[in-house]
Amino acid sequence: MRSNLAIYSGIWNIGLAAFMLYPPLYHAFGMNLTQPLWGWLIAGFLLYTAATLIIGGRNIERYGSIIIHEALLRFIAAVLVIPAGLFFDYGWILVLLGIGDAAWGVVYLKSVPKQTGRSLMALLLDSVEQSPT
Repeated sequence: MRSNLAIYSGIWNIGLAAFMLYPPLYHAFGMNLTQPLWGWLIAGFLLYTAATLIIGGRNIERYGSIIIHEALLRFIAAVLVIPAGLFFDYGWILVLLGIGDAAWGVVYLKSVPKQTGRSLMALLLDSVEQSPT
């Protein structure tokens, strides 16, 4: 079974990665990363997660656990970038991106169990649930 939501999210991450590769562009949007290396590192992370989402979205039953773990990475990103935008002068756009990451994490946590018919715990542990007989 395919998950177009995961695939489109991965494609979105490719766009964000391209955005992070060009410092004048993200500076124009108010992101205050002082060294281009930070933008490039973020771009690399985004490309990795894009590949995870696109490959996982093509076979959600097989790779649903990986997408659930991607959701956890989204929450970690939100915990890191929201305070960076609020308190450390990296730009308000990071707050918005962090809120977006948290929202995507919630979407994955809600949609993947429905699409796979597996519980969240089974997906986190990458186990197959046995029906009671």
